[in-house]
Order: sequence, then structure tokens, then C-alpha cells
Amino acid sequence: MFTKRLKQARLALGISQRELGRRIGLSEDVVSSRVTRYERGTSEPDFETAAKLAKELGVPLAYLLADSDVLADIILAAARLSPADQRKLASELKAKSKL
Repeated sequence: MFTKRLKQARLALGISQRELGRRIGLSEDVVSSRVTRYERGTSEPDFETAAKLAKELGVPLAYLLADSDVLADIILAAARLSPADQRKLASELKAKSKL
């Protein structure tokens, strides 16, 4: 899931793997290959790198790490709300989950 969402978020931003690697501070000799490995799932970033990737892509880290596409969509939608609307949504979801 992480690999697919990472690639989707990068493409939505319209940047290359090399550019994403540069933006998160990878050394020039590994920028493209490292991001390629993350997107293919042959290598996993550590938590700090994953957080940098999410920040640079403008998505919450939880979106990249979510267990399902539905949960990822909820996280992304909620992140785009104002803080007041996020609190309201959280209250509504808590109330619904008690049913």
C-alpha cells in the first residue's frame, strides 16, 4: 500500500523520483534509485525518511501508511479540513463507532 500511495502522491505533484529524492535531502548519487526502490517495495524508508516524503508530498504520513485504501481516503479527506471541521468529524466518527 505504501508503495502505491507514494507513487500516486508523487505523480499527483508532478515531480520525478529524482526531484523527490533531492527535496528530502538524499545525496545526489542515490536520489533516483532510492525513491525507485521505495516505490517498487524493494526497500523501505525508515520512519524519519517516510515522514519527510509525506511532508514533501503534502500528505499526512498516516495516509501513506494506512492499511486500506478506504482508510487512506478518509485520512486524506480529513487532513484537508479545517481544524474545527476535523474535531467535528472526529466526534461524529467516535459517536458512530459506538453503535
